[in-house]
Amino acid sequence: MTYREYYDELVELIYKIPIQNDGWGIFLARLNQVMDSSAIHVIGMDLKYNAFSYSRAISLNTEEESASIEVNYIQNYIKNDPRWVDVLNKQQTGWYQCHHFIDDATMESSEVYKNILEPNQIRYSAVHELIQDDRLCVIIGINTSKQRAPLNQDELDFLDQLVVHLKRIAVIQRYIFEFSSKAIIGYSLIDKLSQPIILINLDCKVVHLNTSAQQLIQKTKVVNICDDQLLLPQPFQQKLASNLQNIECLFRQKSDHLHDVIKDGCIKLDDGNGGKIYIFATLLISEHELKTFGIRPTVMLTIYHPKYSPTINSHLLHTAFNLTPAESRVAILLLEGFVAKEISIKNNVSIDTVRKQIKEILRKTDTNRQSDLVKLLLSMPKYFNEILTE
Repeated sequence: MTYREYYDELVELIYKIPIQNDGWGIFLARLNQVMDSSAIHVIGMDLKYNAFSYSRAISLNTEEESASIEVNYIQNYIKNDPRWVDVLNKQQTGWYQCHHFIDDATMESSEVYKNILEPNQIRYSAVHELIQDDRLCVIIGINTSKQRAPLNQDELDFLDQLVVHLKRIAVIQRYIFEFSSKAIIGYSLIDKLSQPIILINLDCKVVHLNTSAQQLIQKTKVVNICDDQLLLPQPFQQKLASNLQNIECLFRQKSDHLHDVIKDGCIKLDDGNGGKIYIFATLLISEHELKTFGIRPTVMLTIYHPKYSPTINSHLLHTAFNLTPAESRVAILLLEGFVAKEISIKNNVSIDTVRKQIKEILRKTDTNRQSDLVKLLLSMPKYFNEILTE
């Protein structure tokens, strides 16, 4: 049977890609069989964020083994892969075959070859762009073993006929190759939140951070961002990277334990001044992403520092409950954990005055106990403490 006889079957699978949960995986698996290749990989790079946004690979290994190898490659080796410089070269069009550009000695001495490619029967790669513009680079790579040898011209000619259709589907599905954090949670919403929030991808690259996070980072100097890379003190940086790699492995395996992967969901750092900074990680996954193979999810980091914590704005208390400025100050101090005697000292008034103010606050807020008042205040919108803008 010649390659041409597989054409109609493969084209049909191509046009089913958008309507199947793992359309790319189904097509790549069949193409891998037809071409007798070791692995086929579709990778998307969002050039705006300089980060890999999509990855779907099929190999001769089991699905679980393939997922683990794929994640290991993306997390640890792809940036040092000698083939990538040429692949990302916008002057490169058509089929890029690595053995035409990289000699055997260079390739076989590389870490990616020794640790990823050779153990999985990969020596030769033929890569073709599906999307290549200022925002996106999406490629398909067909990998063969030494025994199989590189793809010959007849095979490339056959694949060229498929690439025409693959490019159409890639354009139709462009949204899955661009970073999806806006689809999960809008930047405008994050920017309105007073809590410091940083969105990162699974390579620890910062996708977005709100104003509160920027201000907190400037004040503490413990959490840093350099070249869009989130940097924490060791061993926490390695701990976070390890958790992110575990997340991606389970995500690709569609594991039932996906939401439990961050075993220690809180990272606690010394702020250098005797205080603590708490970082809470939340995996952001839309329903679409749960059903789609290849998309790389985003992680939301919420940062809390007691000194720079959000507080209730007195103007809001006046607007909502008609509290006087003095009553607003008392309500805020109650929320911060102070008792009546401490409040009287802070405000330089008698304790009886404070008790009367608390009674009036309870009446105006329609609450019966101080604990109910605190719960009410905690549920209200917050504004960042003035200490951040001093």
